[in-house]
Amino acid sequence: MSRCLICKEHFWQEVSLNIIFKPNKTQICSECSANLERTSGCIRCDKPTNKIRDRRYECSDCKKWRRVKGGDPLCKNRSIFLYNGFLKQLLADYKYRGDVALANVFTNDIRRIIRSEFPDFVVTALPLSPSRMQERGFNQAEQLLGMLSWHNCLTRSLSNDDKKQSKKTRAERIKREQNNPFSVMEHEFKQIKGKRYLIIDDIYTTGATVRLAAVQLIDAGAKNVSSLTIARS
Repeated sequence: MSRCLICKEHFWQEVSLNIIFKPNKTQICSECSANLERTSGCIRCDKPTNKIRDRRYECSDCKKWRRVKGGDPLCKNRSIFLYNGFLKQLLADYKYRGDVALANVFTNDIRRIIRSEFPDFVVTALPLSPSRMQERGFNQAEQLLGMLSWHNCLTRSLSNDDKKQSKKTRAERIKREQNNPFSVMEHEFKQIKGKRYLIIDDIYTTGATVRLAAVQLIDAGAKNVSSLTIARS
């Protein structure tokens, strides 16, 4: 019998050799699992889009990034779940109420996707600003990596950038792009040059945040940059 990490109820799961010999057993019950909706949208960012004859296409947002900005610093974003009401509450419990154990709900999927889609990428986590780190006591992106090896090479130095992205005005977002809050640690440049990087974060909304980090990695010599997030809104 196992105990669901989300609802805390006990549940039975089928016993097999796979479960006995692998530690990555199911962490949540079938009821909670059913509330998590898998993404299957835009071929580049996983934005929910209509399929045509069961084929996935690039969304207008991704096309706009290249058209308006003269190129997209992010090759691809892969998100695991849609940002529905259930996941929104789950991530709030994880990030703002300090239930760090909930990271284990997602670690198996993160490992699986990295192995299958980004096997030759160097993994890095999107950092928090010092003030946000002090407030929460942990970095939610780092916790999602579990025991995976990753390259700690980014910093987030602007303490006045703590306002939530969804709460910012258009003028504040433009100013943020002009004053990139991310930077690469100077002593890490040599390790970055010529490598592919995968940025881990919790939510992809407009993609602006991971792209700002991607710009800094590319300027430091990275060959290309993609991202992997838990949720796609």
